[in-house]
Amino acid sequence: MQFAILTTQSQLHDYITTLDDSPISLDTEFVRTRTYVANLGLLQVSQNNNIVLIDPISIGDLSEFWLALDGKDCILHASSEDLEIIREHKGDLNIKLFDTQLACAFLNMGASLGYAKMVETLEGIEVDKGESRTDWCARPLSDKQISYAAIDVLYLQPCLEKLQQQLEAKNMTAIFEQECQTILDQKMQKPDPELAYKSLNNLFKLDRHGLAVIQALAKWRLETAQQRNLALNFVVKADHLWLLAHYRPTSIQDLKRLNLLPSEIRVHGQTLLNIIAKIDQQDENTYPPLISRLVNYPGYKKTLKAIRDKIQHCAEQHDLPVELIASKRFINEYLSWLWKLDENQRQTAEKPKLLTGWRFDMIGHQLQQ
Repeated sequence: MQFAILTTQSQLHDYITTLDDSPISLDTEFVRTRTYVANLGLLQVSQNNNIVLIDPISIGDLSEFWLALDGKDCILHASSEDLEIIREHKGDLNIKLFDTQLACAFLNMGASLGYAKMVETLEGIEVDKGESRTDWCARPLSDKQISYAAIDVLYLQPCLEKLQQQLEAKNMTAIFEQECQTILDQKMQKPDPELAYKSLNNLFKLDRHGLAVIQALAKWRLETAQQRNLALNFVVKADHLWLLAHYRPTSIQDLKRLNLLPSEIRVHGQTLLNIIAKIDQQDENTYPPLISRLVNYPGYKKTLKAIRDKIQHCAEQHDLPVELIASKRFINEYLSWLWKLDENQRQTAEKPKLLTGWRFDMIGHQLQQ
């Protein structure tokens, strides 16, 4: 296996001039521990069997490369985190995605088949994954790390070509490409700070005042994390936001009694108290509505089982993994839309995934009946 390592701006520029309209295989190696945005450690690219490893730490500005990706067919495996990195650096996801893990799922090879297992299954080659846990931002990288990184794009295109033949034979090409585009569209949606609290646990235990507090705190935490490039829990832990919303402290001593981390109190203590005090002064009519749990709705378990049975039958009929069609989260999203919103609200709300695209054609229309 031959590959080049690019460490200078001029090398990168010369490489970009060789790119044509052929599919590009991509992978990224990154480190994400304390930061909100992952730190890119290495970028692996392959086109027409020409593999290069781009060193973003040595080069610095990769904007010319990201611009060169515009409109290109890009092959990735388990693309979610890679797409986040591309979006952060490129500013958009103006590419055509082919996710080989997703293709494997549509062929019922596993809902989340790993790269090594895919290569072994399709190419009959064992891939060493021994360097998957490493500090890709440390320098110098060892020969073993570099070889491991290059292998991650070596087999993407040959695997995709075989997968595409099988998808065509199974009449799944169109919905595979539709799902790839859906992933791109979802990754371009920025998190709404006003709704950041909705992902937190135990919201149903809070009254409306508490929900207003946790909504404000979660919004502040997200915006602080983005501004300072800190992981959310390195601003204030999620469990601590709930404690603040439930007990609504009014002093630094109260914060200490709630066992917040000393660093949380030192850096953000007064800000947290100010946010809580501001909510206390708001009109109660502005507080969010109470959160109801689906499990408390009459007939939830029976309905959940009935929908799961329909999806199981659909999965067997189309030879697909159940998880690909609808996870429990997708079903709950549908039931929340159906039960928690009135007819007018449903008209304007975003439709649940089970009622959009290929999922609606395959199973969603049956749920409406």
